[in-house]
Amino acid sequence: MEQGLNFDTVLTEVDQILELHPKDFRKTKFLWGKLDQRLEKMLDAAKIDAVRYRRLCEILTPLRTAASKLMQSMSNAKRGVSMRDDWIRFAEHDLVTLKDELLALKESIIEDADFLKFACLRAQLRELGRANPERLFEELYRAGAISERTWVLLMAQPNSWKNVLKDRELSNKLEQISAWLLELEDLRKERRN
Repeated sequence: MEQGLNFDTVLTEVDQILELHPKDFRKTKFLWGKLDQRLEKMLDAAKIDAVRYRRLCEILTPLRTAASKLMQSMSNAKRGVSMRDDWIRFAEHDLVTLKDELLALKESIIEDADFLKFACLRAQLRELGRANPERLFEELYRAGAISERTWVLLMAQPNSWKNVLKDRELSNKLEQISAWLLELEDLRKERRN
């Protein structure tokens, strides 16, 4: 699951950028590229709650604007020999602005950590369901979305799924069932809160 969307990975990548030296533009560009992709996936995962989705959009807009300005200043510093020092100062200022926006993002996502962790897990499970149904059930079991009894029944004939899953209609139904299980887990969490 490390390759997919993960809340803790997003936080780690935010912290990595926050800790960068003000002139470490190459590393900033690399880390921002990875983080921006994860943030887009997180934004997509957050669509299950309209209010939180809007709030995340409101945080990401100025963040992406700051990143865009930084990338432009870095590009200008590379190209312009005569004004290179000026563009580097602009880039340093833009990096400070980016870091301010990242702090606002970090504060917001920590505030909504439980929801975002669940949304990320849900997105991962959906992706796993499309790729490997056996892993989907394993992740559902680990997340507590299916009971021990259901897990035992599924594991009673572990390799029998391979033949059954070749049927596209059945595979689509299985994906639908997994979505229902996730929605059920959503409702259970809401009741607990």
